[in-house]
Formats: sequence, C-alpha cells, structure tokens
Amino acid sequence: MSELTWIIDPATGNLVVEGLTMEKVPTTVGDLLPDGRELNCAQPLGCPTMRVPTDPSGVTLRVARIYHGSVVEGPGRRSVVQLQGCPIRCHGCAVPETHDPTGGISLGVADIIAALLDPMGEPRDGVTVLGGEPFFQHVGLLALLRDLKSRNIHTVVYSGYRLETLARRPEPEIRQALSLTDLLIDGPFIAALSDDAGEWRGSRNQRLVHNPGRCLHPDLP
Repeated sequence: MSELTWIIDPATGNLVVEGLTMEKVPTTVGDLLPDGRELNCAQPLGCPTMRVPTDPSGVTLRVARIYHGSVVEGPGRRSVVQLQGCPIRCHGCAVPETHDPTGGISLGVADIIAALLDPMGEPRDGVTVLGGEPFFQHVGLLALLRDLKSRNIHTVVYSGYRLETLARRPEPEIRQALSLTDLLIDGPFIAALSDDAGEWRGSRNQRLVHNPGRCLHPDLP
C-alpha cells in the first residue's frame, strides 16, 4: 500500500487522508470512518459565492473561485484564490474550466483581498494562489502578493512552469512576484505521475521551492 498522510483540521475536526483513492476507502478504512468525499488540489468540496465587484479601478485579476479552510494546498489551514486562464493546459488537468482566459469574473485586487481575509476563513495560516496559471496574469499576481506580504501573510503560489523557466522570462513583475512568494510549487501536472505525489503536489515531478526569490539571488543573506 502507498504511504498515507492523515491531516486533521483543528478548526473543523475534518479529516483528510492523502494517498488513498475513493475506490480503496471501503477496504482500507471503511470500518473506521463514515463515507467520505473526494478532495483534490484546486477542487474544493465547496466554495462561497464570490461577491459582486465593488472596486473596478486599479489592477484586476480574472478569478475562477475563492475558498477557505484548505489543508491540501500548502502548510496549515489556508484561504485560496484560483485564477483564471492557462496557456499550458496540461493533459488530464482536473480543472480544465480554468483554462479559458475569458472565464471567471474580473475582480480588483482590493476585492480579492477582502474575500481572502474574510473572517469566515479564520483561523488561517496563509493564502495560496493557484490556477489556471497564476503567472499568466503576472501584473495582477504581483499586486496581490504585494498586498498580502504587506500584511505579513504567508504565501504559496502554484505554477505549471518550472522556476528556471520563470527566471528566464523578461517581465520584471515575474521575478518580483517570486521574491514575494514563500513557497512555490512548480512544474506541470503529469497524470502518469499523480500516484503518491506527496504533500500538496498533484504529480511527483512537481517541486516545493521555499523562498524562490532567494534561488534567483543566492548571494542574498
């Protein structure tokens, strides 16, 4: 049997088991636990309805969904914004509805911050940004990360690009966004490598890169 990781959300008492498919649940833990529901990265069990935009001015992002209480998309219990639009379009992607750059709704950064930091999401250990492909909207991503880090909030960003590819991009906002990211989870989703992917990852090829900005500037203290 593959390794199992058991995660208990102290705020709700919900149990998440990683490394166990729904088909294996009855034979593995069926006598211990009630019926469960499948939960995956970028596929929450439920989402609050996004508010009507109140700040159409300034930098905006196209957003697919915003949700709270995730324990599978970074350390601790997190609020999550899923951005819209992805040019990579990995084969077997679990959320193909996020690929269309015209999908979702356009929200100002102030509205996104207000939704992410809504008291209904407390307690939270940080904010995760995923997609789609977050660096597809690099200007808005930078504005969002700047606001979050000004509040000393831990940030996780998922990208289908490898860090080395992002580092070669000419847009200065990309490097600045990386410098404001506490944990980058990089690399495309590869369906053939999805089994036993490990904590927070969709497939085994993806890496956990802490403080990716320092990887770009190794001479920093």
